[in-house]
Amino acid sequence: MARVLNGADDGVLFAEDGWSLDVIGDDPAREGWAATILALSNGALGVRGAIEERAEATTFLAHAYEQAPIHYHEKLKGFAATSDSRVPVAEALGLEVRLDGEAIDFSALRSATRRTLDLRAGMLRRETRWSFPDGRLLRIRSERIVPLDGSTLLLRRFQAEIDGEADVTLHPRLAPAPSGAAQSDDPRIGVNLASRGFETEQATDEQIVERLPGSGIGVAAVQRIGEEDGWLLVATGFAAGRDASETLVADAGALAGTALADGFVAAAATQAALLDRFWAAADLSIAGEPRLAATLRANLFHLFASAGRDGRSSAAAKGLTGEGYEGHYFWDTEAFMLPVLSVLAPEIARAMLVYRAGTLDAAFANARALDHKQGALYAWRTIEGRECSAHYPSGSAQYHINAAIAFAIGAYVDATGDDAFLVEHGVRMLVETARIWLALGDWADGKFHLRGVTGPDEYTALIDDNWYTNRMAQKHLRLAISAADRVSALDPEAWGWLAAEMQLGAEELAEFTRVADAMHLPFDAERNLDAQDASFLDKPRWDVAGTPASDFPLLLNYHPMTLYRHQVSKQADIVLAMVLGGEEVSAERKRRVFDHYEPITTHDSTLSASTFAILASEVGHEAQALDFFAETSLVDIDDRHGNTGHGVHMAALAGSWLALVWGFAGFRPYGPQLRFRPTRPAAWPGYSFGLNWRGTLVRVEVAGEQITYSAVSGPAIVIGHHDAEIALAPGESWTGLLA
Repeated sequence: MARVLNGADDGVLFAEDGWSLDVIGDDPAREGWAATILALSNGALGVRGAIEERAEATTFLAHAYEQAPIHYHEKLKGFAATSDSRVPVAEALGLEVRLDGEAIDFSALRSATRRTLDLRAGMLRRETRWSFPDGRLLRIRSERIVPLDGSTLLLRRFQAEIDGEADVTLHPRLAPAPSGAAQSDDPRIGVNLASRGFETEQATDEQIVERLPGSGIGVAAVQRIGEEDGWLLVATGFAAGRDASETLVADAGALAGTALADGFVAAAATQAALLDRFWAAADLSIAGEPRLAATLRANLFHLFASAGRDGRSSAAAKGLTGEGYEGHYFWDTEAFMLPVLSVLAPEIARAMLVYRAGTLDAAFANARALDHKQGALYAWRTIEGRECSAHYPSGSAQYHINAAIAFAIGAYVDATGDDAFLVEHGVRMLVETARIWLALGDWADGKFHLRGVTGPDEYTALIDDNWYTNRMAQKHLRLAISAADRVSALDPEAWGWLAAEMQLGAEELAEFTRVADAMHLPFDAERNLDAQDASFLDKPRWDVAGTPASDFPLLLNYHPMTLYRHQVSKQADIVLAMVLGGEEVSAERKRRVFDHYEPITTHDSTLSASTFAILASEVGHEAQALDFFAETSLVDIDDRHGNTGHGVHMAALAGSWLALVWGFAGFRPYGPQLRFRPTRPAAWPGYSFGLNWRGTLVRVEVAGEQITYSAVSGPAIVIGHHDAEIALAPGESWTGLLA
């Protein structure tokens, strides 16, 4: 029996073992939130956790998105021309229930519902009791799987019974896709598509074929029904693409037919085995904080489930759990999600980077649209690769997207030793995107400056020498140089034709070094403080503490130009720079940065809390570290930003793991050696986690003043503990003092 952990009053019940979560009831005011946190996905297909009898707009495919022109009253050269928008596909959850042959009107009945998301089984279970006016109860049980192998398949099974002598029959049915989200004053939600979604070519209860008029992408949904062990079994297959409708139908039908023949029990066993492998590395604990630990497991489940696996998709800001941000991929993917997946599910991290490699041609086109004659610039927000941001000051101007992708490549290769990726994709991506910094910047007073950019803080736009952008560009240039050296040593023949294809010579690589060494990182000597950008510290400070709660988020209540004129941050900017690129900065300088910038940061972005948690832990602000850790961990379970109904906040979910492992355990992806500088919050008796590092499964356990490192399986490994090095053979452990 599940129970509330730590007195939670948010409507979520976690099992005592922390491996499942329940939502009780179906309050219409909270149904959007519940459908999000109970969603199932596999990187290709996402299905929200709605109740079948009331389901609508629940199903999304990674490769089903509309393309529509962006309409400007005043359009200038180089503005983004079209936007990709992921829209819901055919409704797969529909269920008609008949009593003695008559369809039941569930809107007239009272219900008692429990939905359980099983994190080890990858399954959503549901039991609903519908109360009739005459006192009879109708009980419906269902179980649902979206296979984590990445197939576009939904598999469900049902049972129903009613009091008395009556005939209850269940009739699963497909329905045409609902319209996509309408235009909203909140830019985080949706866009007004000219088409409003799919045009239906054919529709029956068991087969839907539709096509999007703008993108030309078609979707077929085919449903097959059978019986297994007293359950009604329903398999729904999907196929998406620009193929002929007949081809899509055949593909979707074959998928559904095979799944029906194999059965639910076999699929459930396969699903559980796959998750066993994931949790072997990803499982964690926090002594004395069972609810937080259970929440982190739920966060990791959604991160793992929603990430693209096919090399043609990635992880959207809302995953495949809702319509927020139109299904776009941002820099969040590489700066927050990929570093986690690189050590918990490296094969998925690789596939996501392969997606970026596949959109490099679009990055070339984007750079040319912005008048850069060399290099590649990845789109700020996109699905297919082209730029979809209509507001260039806070969108296209965020050149740091290139540096985030470079950072993710470095973190992935460090964690896996996958030199083949560098040869096949990575070195070309790194060099071509590094060239953009030379095209963008200029020299003055012996320093290299990057002008007219926007950093992660979207409340400050089009400024010069953003500390974060400049530092990450510096790291990017150096990584491109080291990757070129690595590939030339590994495979001289491959490097020869790659360098020739890129027209890359020693002179340009030397220029990369010269620019990196001269990169300007603004510092205010009078204030003895690193400056977020060249002009930030000269602006008046926004009184964040004195701003009415009703004015947050500021982006919905103030004109951007008002925000641009003040010292106020939407999210971590220079603080993030200290986390991702602060290895050469003293702890005292980092503490001054934290103390100055935290009071003027609104945390209107869910990306912010995890970064502040990490830096707070590093500089010794334990109470703030714990507060920010809770904020990023509980962002969706508690619906702390009031918009979880639009989908989970994928980067914040990843950030909760980063706050634990990068923050309290002191890990950073600064090279090929696994190294920790661990601490333990006084309020916690201990904590533990695992990860994969270059093929070795490592478990880390903090208990009191001691820490234990274990090489569970895989090759021997050397682990850095503060400034010491610990060599472990497979199966060995080492225990010592925490500090």
